[in-house]
Amino acid sequence: MSIFAADTFLINGKEIIVPAPEGFVRVTDDMTAVKKIIQQMADPMNDTLAYYIKESDASTAIAGEIPSLERTFALKVNKKLRNYTLGKDDFSQIKSMTKSQNQQILEEVKAQIPEQMKSMSQGVSQEFNVDFAMNISQVVPLEPHHEVENALAFSMYINYEVSAGDEKIEEVVSATSTFLNASGTVLFLYSYAPKDELKWTRDASMNWAESVMASNSQPPAKSPRRGIDWNKAMGKGLGGAIVAGVLALLVGVVSMLKRKA
Repeated sequence: MSIFAADTFLINGKEIIVPAPEGFVRVTDDMTAVKKIIQQMADPMNDTLAYYIKESDASTAIAGEIPSLERTFALKVNKKLRNYTLGKDDFSQIKSMTKSQNQQILEEVKAQIPEQMKSMSQGVSQEFNVDFAMNISQVVPLEPHHEVENALAFSMYINYEVSAGDEKIEEVVSATSTFLNASGTVLFLYSYAPKDELKWTRDASMNWAESVMASNSQPPAKSPRRGIDWNKAMGKGLGGAIVAGVLALLVGVVSMLKRKA
């Protein structure tokens, strides 16, 4: 499978082209074990469009095994925003709103995570017939580190604790979330790696975002629909991005448990 493969998603009546991150491939239905994990990542705020693993891990995944998944990517779209066409003007407003509400959003996120972790842990336990429990002890979002007209990126450290049977793990993962405006459609891109590879997540996320934006037309200068309360429609975009980032982490966690076992 070529590293230059791209998928086309129909969102709000428009075709959005998303090339796979370089050196990675999209998880498909024939990667049964990995697909089962992804299906447990119920996200109340976003729809998961695709998940990506290293190209070198594809044959292992197709064989029904769970490969080493220390570096992964996820692609999501906000449930509320997917039905809007955003112009550059309103996207700029969303970026400003996101940057100014970091602390308030973090407090809201802390309240959401326990219930999401409980639901996800129950799903994994039932699917894989193992006593599985996952808890996020801390999420540390960093200030945005990359901003251009049609994109904004920030990183975070996620501290988690996992138990599966007699196995217990405490780890920290670095993640970068980039949300961008591709032809008027807001997409959320996530990259994950071990805690000491924050720079890799940032570089890889930026390269992927640039590839997506280059594959689609520019968004309109102004949104076709006016007078929308973006604070309400976005559902606190950064908060949704953090929760989505935590949920998508599950793939790497189950992979780590598998390797330790």
